[in-house]
Amino acid sequence: MNLHQARTPLTADELKRRAAALTAVQHPMDGIEADRSGPSDERQFGPTAAKVLRDAMRGVALAPQETKFDVFKEAAATLADAVVSQWVPKSVMVDRLDEMALAHSYFGRDRQDIEDLIGKYAAEVSTSVAVELPAPSSGSEKAKRRLISHRASDLEPEKLVWVWPGRIPEGKLVLLGGPPGLGKSQLTAFMSATVSNGSHWPCGEGFAPKGDVIFMSAEDGVQDTIIPRLMAAGADRDRVHIVSAATKPDGTGRKTFSLKTDVDLLEEMAKQIGTVRLIIVDPISAYMGGSDGNGNVETREVLEPLADMANRLRIAVVAVTHLNKGGGGGNQSALNRFAGSIAFVAAARAAFAVIEDPEDDERRFLLQAKNNLGKKCKGLAFRLEQRLVGDDVMSSNVMFEGDHINESIDEALSASEGKKGGNGDRRTSKDEAADFLAQVLAGGETAVLQIEAEARSAGLLGPDQPISQNKSFRSARDMLGIKPERRGGTGASGQWVWKLPVGAKMPSEPYDALSPGEGIIDQKGHLSSTGAAA
Repeated sequence: MNLHQARTPLTADELKRRAAALTAVQHPMDGIEADRSGPSDERQFGPTAAKVLRDAMRGVALAPQETKFDVFKEAAATLADAVVSQWVPKSVMVDRLDEMALAHSYFGRDRQDIEDLIGKYAAEVSTSVAVELPAPSSGSEKAKRRLISHRASDLEPEKLVWVWPGRIPEGKLVLLGGPPGLGKSQLTAFMSATVSNGSHWPCGEGFAPKGDVIFMSAEDGVQDTIIPRLMAAGADRDRVHIVSAATKPDGTGRKTFSLKTDVDLLEEMAKQIGTVRLIIVDPISAYMGGSDGNGNVETREVLEPLADMANRLRIAVVAVTHLNKGGGGGNQSALNRFAGSIAFVAAARAAFAVIEDPEDDERRFLLQAKNNLGKKCKGLAFRLEQRLVGDDVMSSNVMFEGDHINESIDEALSASEGKKGGNGDRRTSKDEAADFLAQVLAGGETAVLQIEAEARSAGLLGPDQPISQNKSFRSARDMLGIKPERRGGTGASGQWVWKLPVGAKMPSEPYDALSPGEGIIDQKGHLSSTGAAA
């Protein structure tokens, strides 16, 4: 079997380059690793496969001349086992064996004999799975279904690498959610620019690994919106690759990229580029291939190939989505507000939301809703500024503040959505907290633990946040003149209580009061939600 007949012949320069790299006198294998173009074996196949490939090539290179051929055959058997175990693609095994044979002048043997030997190992790999499995029933040509597994002792631990330290891990899916118009797409342009330049993240959170970005956006125009945003963010546009469509199955025409059918094309593109560190999918709902994203099983089936590809190629994927409407004061957590099936949040290793600052229309929060792989992140605050990027071309750009913020995502979301009062006036989170405290403390002093429990039930306080550390409640407490006092002595037997000062008045509209349009006023002047006038 002549393997060169199945592949494009190497040029003379390529043959010379490979031979020089593989036969370096002082450090034979150093030349191989340094000269191999494209992404490293570790980035493409993982550390275990990279070690198998490296050890095989190094073993042949360092073996005495009289034993090189025997070591080469051992290396071929080792690589064949790695292919059967699905660590290494068969094409890679064939290429590496061919490279080793070429670099060592075919071990003084006939070139055709060596190529036939490599072909024999490749053929054995193709049939090894069928040999290990029970023979199929008569008349059946399909291989029997089986589980793919690995012994834990055969796997080496891998260090988690971060594209954005603490926020976006390499090789994982991350969700970015939020209401429309708050700057999610500008954030993806900022992320793309940071990765393309290998520049720094805000608030001293480190530097991005420099690399390429694949950018998919179904809602924004490429030349009138995406390109200006990338320019405003300072992106290296040579490193940003914008996917506008895919061809139809027959290779003609255009169709929307689908996560159901086209992930292999995305993987092929990433491998051809070789240095992709980030993929943007904005919004992910536009690429579900006809699925509405509300069914858990179907959603998982669509997302699995994307997540698997990201993991194998060590590429971070940021998928943009929306938040479901919840209304201020609701009990639904931010994590449950991401649009579509809960499978979206389950598949993602981290999730963040963009939320409007309830006290400043121009300010935005980037807050963590989930992070399975790192410690809890502090929030970031940013604004959108307009920047001139060309002749009469303006675009918005993200400008982060220099310090972290300590806002709770559930609290910020509830306050942002409940910032409008019944009469249309602006209501801040401090106003909400003040009305709540005045209502709760109207009957007298109340234990702080009870106040916290009721505040969480009302959606005004995060699940783990003490009320004394909440900015809105601290401001409301000071505004109402509430004085914390200790009851029951020191130690575990005592407790803190809050009470209104003497003469404090109830809010004009109690926190849980009905509006006139929600009930009927009886003859005694009482507002009832159901009763008829007496």
